[in-house]
Parts: sequence; C-alpha cells; structure tokens
Amino acid sequence: MLSPGVPKLKLGDVRVLAAPDANRNSAVVFELALVSDPALEQRLMNPAEKWFGAGADLAASYPQTLRVYHCEVTPGQELGLPQRLFEGQRAYAVFVFADLADGERRGRIEGWGEGGAISFARTGWSLTPRDKKTPAPQPPPPMRCDS
Repeated sequence: MLSPGVPKLKLGDVRVLAAPDANRNSAVVFELALVSDPALEQRLMNPAEKWFGAGADLAASYPQTLRVYHCEVTPGQELGLPQRLFEGQRAYAVFVFADLADGERRGRIEGWGEGGAISFARTGWSLTPRDKKTPAPQPPPPMRCDS
C-alpha cells in the first residue's frame, strides 16, 4: 500500500530525442521505473544492480510499489512520453534504464516539474530538465510505451 507521504509526480512534458546515428544506428530500448518505496529506491540507485534481466522480476515482486514502462525509439525520432504514464501517479523516484550498444545505463529524473529531455546520441545519452526561463516548445507526437 502507498502511504500518503509518497509525493505526486510532476514531470511536465518529457521529450525523447534520438540522433540520426543514435545507439550506433540501432533502436534504443529503455524502461521507466516509477518507485514508491524508499528501500527499493535505494536498491535501484546501486550501479551494481543490473536492470535488464532483473527488472521484470523486481516488477513482479513489488507490484504495488514499482511500475515499469517499456519504451523504444529509433534513430532520428523525436517523440514525447505519454502523459498517461505519470498522471495521478505517486513516486519517490523515476529511473530511466537504457539498453545501449555500449552497455546498460541508468539515470534518475529529478526536479522536472517543467519537463525535460531524454536524448540518445551515437554512443551516449543525457537526461536534461527544461530550463524554466525557456518557453515550452510544442510537444512532439506521443510514443508508445507498454507496461
């Protein structure tokens, strides 16, 4: 059960951008994990804890406190994460796990009340909150993410 102390998510519009040669010209598979348990949050912050291969088992073990969305973007695409993933959700943390050609990556989305971008380049990636001083651009078409 979620306690009333779990904060409501406020992420704004999140863009996913893949450069034309992203991930060495391969589709990028990534997963979003919404975590509403502080102990599980600490566990997922550990870089030694591999996500791909273990994430599905964790989601099955913690169905009330871990919500996972599987997403994919191809090189050259700019899409938006669907707002339905976050509306009304409560979580201590939102993690992004990317399965890239040069290895698994993890990042944490924090303080993104105004939105931000998940950007994939040829050999790396970045998670960047939107600058509050910059006007919000038109949102791109929503991408499909499965739970």
